[in-house]
Amino acid sequence: MASKLLLKSVGLTSRSTHRCQLAFSTSVQQSDYLEFDTLHSLNSNAVKNYESNPLFGTFRNDKFEWMTYGEFGRRVENCRALLGDVGVTPHSKVGIISNNRHEWATIAAATYSLNATLVPMYEAQLPKDWTHILNDSECRTLFASTEEIYLKVKKEVLPSTPLLNEVICLDGPKAEPNSFEGLMERNREECSVVTPTEDDLANLIYTSGTTGKPKGVELIHSNQVSNIKAGREMVVDPADFIQSRDRSLAFLPWAHSYGQTCELWCLLSQGASMGICRGIPNILEDLQLVRPTLLFAVPTLYKRVHDGVINMMNNASPIQQTLMRSALRLGKANAAYANGENSAALGFVDGFKYKLLDDLVLSKIRARFGGNLRAGFVAGAACPKEIIDFMDAVGIPICEGYGLTETAPVIAMNVLGRRKAGAVGQVLNGVNVLILDSDGNSLPVGEEGEICCSGPNVMKGYHKNEAATNEVVTADGKTRIFHTGDLGRLDSEGFLSVTGRIKEQYKLENGKYVCPTPIEQAIGFSRFISQVVVCGANRPYNVALVVPDWLAVRTELAISEDLSEEDIVNDSRVKGLISAEIKLNCYNIKKFEVPKAWACVAPFTAANNMVTPKMSIRRHVVIKTYEEIINAMYKGVVDEGGLLSDKLEAA
Repeated sequence: MASKLLLKSVGLTSRSTHRCQLAFSTSVQQSDYLEFDTLHSLNSNAVKNYESNPLFGTFRNDKFEWMTYGEFGRRVENCRALLGDVGVTPHSKVGIISNNRHEWATIAAATYSLNATLVPMYEAQLPKDWTHILNDSECRTLFASTEEIYLKVKKEVLPSTPLLNEVICLDGPKAEPNSFEGLMERNREECSVVTPTEDDLANLIYTSGTTGKPKGVELIHSNQVSNIKAGREMVVDPADFIQSRDRSLAFLPWAHSYGQTCELWCLLSQGASMGICRGIPNILEDLQLVRPTLLFAVPTLYKRVHDGVINMMNNASPIQQTLMRSALRLGKANAAYANGENSAALGFVDGFKYKLLDDLVLSKIRARFGGNLRAGFVAGAACPKEIIDFMDAVGIPICEGYGLTETAPVIAMNVLGRRKAGAVGQVLNGVNVLILDSDGNSLPVGEEGEICCSGPNVMKGYHKNEAATNEVVTADGKTRIFHTGDLGRLDSEGFLSVTGRIKEQYKLENGKYVCPTPIEQAIGFSRFISQVVVCGANRPYNVALVVPDWLAVRTELAISEDLSEEDIVNDSRVKGLISAEIKLNCYNIKKFEVPKAWACVAPFTAANNMVTPKMSIRRHVVIKTYEEIINAMYKGVVDEGGLLSDKLEAA
């Protein structure tokens, strides 16, 4: 088995990445890991151990400039003095509205060092959401990232938040009284650390909520620390875990528990570095500048690369198509052997072809990620098996995980050397997963039920909301069991699969149950479909609201850019393409679950309140918004491929 793992590390990488892999080959003993029991001790010990290592890279003057761990530590000390000066004391709540930036981490670490609690928020949230969170958390100090957000808070939030008495702008000119950098310079005196315990509240993270108002998830230090320690215990070879030489491109929001626990604090605990992405529009350029070895992402990023490659292949010359298809075929076979799925390695001839095609084709795809990527991590939404297989073939193994904010966040994860496509991984050490039926009885291996878990990662509760806490956390006399609300099953090897969401499950008119998530995932795999919502509660069959990827559609059908989306939405070629894609991608879906009608609609965005800040679709908002179109589909659509009547327009 060890030889297979070694082959995977070497055989699936480009020459530049191969050299990088050799640097990571030194065995790391368990005792070499940094010791900590709170996020405060994690930060302070990391600063001492990795003082000269680069930590945060920020884009300035056409390049990324790097801050060291030592510089970060000194800024945390200054920020602690700043917080003390504005009245932050143990158990105070410190709010921040900001995208990722080094100041975000500085404020977080300084907050923990006073045994205070961080309340992170998204720039993309509405002022009414900020107002609710600030009032519910009883926040008295707030950091706003940009002058625009600072002014918006002063105008739209401050009048409705009576407890909020300090708003500081991260981007404000130093001369301004509420400028972060100005206050940092003026607060140079030392401020004593107030050491938190592992049971103290570290973060109050408000779930963006696909329904209702956001709820504050109380995460104590041991919740997130246990997640980090369990993650490093999961790897087969310690050298596969995060190393001090590793680097990521941070674009997942640290305001969310996935980005915060799994990237920010996990990498920081290992002495690794993070280039801070300027934003989604700049991600491809930033990948080239940062050249990460690790990438924490949602499936969309990998799918975009997959779709781009497939589109390029379909439009290439016959010879180029043959080379690309052969490269992916041999890459997939090599990955299957490396992962232990096939017992036979590539033969001499195929091995020679693979090496040649890896240099000619696959290395060019890896170069899109910067050329040094040794592994990708994905969570936040299910990653289609086809995407994981594609990335494996390219030479970048993807590790999918699963969890929720309430579980700090990881419950299960795939790791290098122990992965299974289609599953979200094995359960973390120290975490116990139960699959329960509707009566609360434990189900045997292979049967579907609600995913429930207990362990040190389970939240303390929902802030000031005991009723909501009691709905999801129950006690069996020995431990606290968290009910995720997700459907899933465990297999005989302990791998967990997520099959849907209980609250999204509905009955068709004929009494058959439907879980829309797997159907949406299947349809959404199409490179011509950007977003999709399937519905059909108490109806005779399912229908789908589809947001096409218009760029891919135009390219495929050679449609002029002069024609608007409104002009082409009812084009018979577009209808035929989308219908064919739905039918093609639903080949594994039960016949009664396949949508019999579909309609093109406008994109689901945060601006129209159809997605949360972490990009989860607010299903009920989408269905309510397009209620008339849904009703029209049941009246005016007929063919079981989803062709619409011409009178049905896109929203």
